[in-house]
Amino acid sequence: MVKAKCYTGGKINRGAWTADEDERLREYLKVHGEKKWRSLPARAGLNRCGKSCRLRWLNYLRPDIKRGNFSEDEDDLIIRLHNLLGNR
Repeated sequence: MVKAKCYTGGKINRGAWTADEDERLREYLKVHGEKKWRSLPARAGLNRCGKSCRLRWLNYLRPDIKRGNFSEDEDDLIIRLHNLLGNR
């Protein structure tokens, strides 16, 4: 069984994402939602692999991703769990 290529167009962009690519991905997902990652790049006008688009969205662009330092409550929880479980 042969797996289909992730991108059937011309040259695939590799490396760092540009602000324009990020915006295209955001706009496309706002309208169409998170589905059919394999065909998304062609429909969104991106020269990227579907897996690359999915990972970019999940790890960097989703609006509900929390960035920055831990809150006081999160610090306390980590310390309490470490005291309970140790380094496991």
